[in-house]
Amino acid sequence: MSEKLLNQILSELKEMKSEQQTTNDTINGMKSEQQSMKEIQELMQTQLKETNEMVHAIHHRQEESDAKLESLTMNVNYIMGDITAIKESQQRQEKILESLSIRSLEQETDIRELKRTLI
Repeated sequence: MSEKLLNQILSELKEMKSEQQTTNDTINGMKSEQQSMKEIQELMQTQLKETNEMVHAIHHRQEESDAKLESLTMNVNYIMGDITAIKESQQRQEKILESLSIRSLEQETDIRELKRTLI
């Protein structure tokens, strides 16, 4: 083989080696980017898990709040029933008191008339 041919082969081999190195560098860069993306994905999964746990905790607390609100509503309704019963009882008592007052006045009048007739 001639020296010229050997130099051409050597030149092409060097060029191929250079291209291969460039390809290896590109692959290594892609692997590095892939690793970074994998780390980001793991971080996102961790954050998503934490977010889901917080959502479940909030949901649970909301259910507790709903139960307390329902209990308070029932208590208010019960108290309102008691207030209504007390008002009705008070009205009855007022009517009775009015009747007793009228009767007392009538009796006082009768007593005065009896005293006048006796005097």
